[in-house]
Amino acid sequence: MDLKVDLIRAEELGETEVALWRRFVQSDPLYDTTFFWPEITQIAGRVVPDARVAILRRGGEVVGFFPHQMRGRTAHPLGAPMNDYHGLILAKDQQRPLLASMPALLKADSLTVNGWVPADFGGPNRQVLRADLRAGWDTYYSERRETHAKFFKDKERARRSLARDREGEVWTEVDVRDPARLDELIAWKRDQYRRTGRHDVFACGWTVDVLKALMMEPKADFGAAMAVLWAGDRPAALELSLYGGSHYHFWFPSYAADAARCSPGILLSQDTMRLKSADGFTVFDFGFAGEYYKKYFCDIEEWVTEKTVFRTGWRRLANRTLEGVSVGPARRLSDSLRRRWAVVEACETTTVGRWRGAAVAAATRVERLASPSQSGSA
Repeated sequence: MDLKVDLIRAEELGETEVALWRRFVQSDPLYDTTFFWPEITQIAGRVVPDARVAILRRGGEVVGFFPHQMRGRTAHPLGAPMNDYHGLILAKDQQRPLLASMPALLKADSLTVNGWVPADFGGPNRQVLRADLRAGWDTYYSERRETHAKFFKDKERARRSLARDREGEVWTEVDVRDPARLDELIAWKRDQYRRTGRHDVFACGWTVDVLKALMMEPKADFGAAMAVLWAGDRPAALELSLYGGSHYHFWFPSYAADAARCSPGILLSQDTMRLKSADGFTVFDFGFAGEYYKKYFCDIEEWVTEKTVFRTGWRRLANRTLEGVSVGPARRLSDSLRRRWAVVEACETTTVGRWRGAAVAAATRVERLASPSQSGSA
């Protein structure tokens, strides 16, 4: 039986739909990350511009949901580029539509995803990493330290060095919901974006509002909170994380420049796992693989899909052709520009803003490729 789709504004989602959505999520381990919970759509949907929910029906019965946002004629998962995992939330017995069919269902020209679950067989796919603490912190850390002795000994030395540099105790505070501390984290992240030439995801404003709403409106068993690594009388690292059920998702990390040599972000992650595992969290999600340190903490790997799918046949063909001819450095450059454009497009709500951001992203990438100091790592 064919799917029929109703498109509603996110704030129009009713309690009956929310209860059904929650049942779909709880009955399928595919949705074991907090980003699939209806609570995040309820909170973020009031803030994200052009936020919508697709309600999927078969034979008049609701069988699925997909929260998203429109940017021109392109659909993005709701909250993108901050939405790390997304996909159709379906009843477990339902046949899953192909990712390629989604733009037509959403009445969009295209759909851009970077963490589509389950991973699409057509790729391209990216690895994500998690740590399993179901046996408890002591057992987990003992195994990790035995397997990666040098890494964890180095971090113990880094902690002592940080205490000496700051002339004070190093300790971690969790469950922080101070708006001023979040403002500090965002300022650190914006400075990082400027230094690295990445698009400032907080310049558009609504992304900041989403984080503040999630942090200041915790619901039962769901919410966002910060952790702070203190060294002396000042923070050395900050991180905003999203949590729900037994899962804790590391989300927005940053650290003070004067503490960088002491790996404060890594120390904060380690402390957070120790402290929050005592509260019953058993899975800690580190997101995309890439940063070297994650392999020392994580023992679960999954795959998600990152791509843009098009509704019109000629655009699909052109995109496949480009992917087919791009290899080596050309493919890496193409992937980099595609990712940068996806971030810009998801953030910016006007055509002028999107093209301005795209021009800056392209110019910055070309400049970094041309720079002798960057060309070796491009």
